[in-house]
Amino acid sequence: MKYVLIVALMLVPIGMTLAQQDSAEALVSSKPKADMNYRQLMEVLGEASSMMHMGIIRENQQMVRTGADIVLHHPAPNHKPWTIMQPGDQDGFKQSLLAFDKILDQFASRTAEAAAKGDWSKANEALTELNGACISCHAAWRGKAGANSSNP
Repeated sequence: MKYVLIVALMLVPIGMTLAQQDSAEALVSSKPKADMNYRQLMEVLGEASSMMHMGIIRENQQMVRTGADIVLHHPAPNHKPWTIMQPGDQDGFKQSLLAFDKILDQFASRTAEAAAKGDWSKANEALTELNGACISCHAAWRGKAGANSSNP
């Protein structure tokens, strides 16, 4: 739990800096729109993480690469993801989307690169960081998602 709190606190300034450089609207519009809501997209990303984990356990570079590619090239949900939050939380959630999208890409890339080199220990470390970032975001936002959290 300490790890989750430390990562979450470290990411707040990153999110604010990234929000000044880009916008959540631009991020979402830059991706193809999926036929799934935000919750379903998070489930797909969770499965991608699981695929990377299984690839590391099996020392299967292709499984790791496939999972990483899902994270790196995921689509946008079929709605604006910040609408799952109450209006007062939407701006903060937008900042988190910007920060975590870049962080997850970084850790997914590191995982795939280490696996491609056969460095399974480093691949596992990078995947652990990716999962820690996921948990940090969930810890910060999951309880704040409103009744709209299963948007169509």
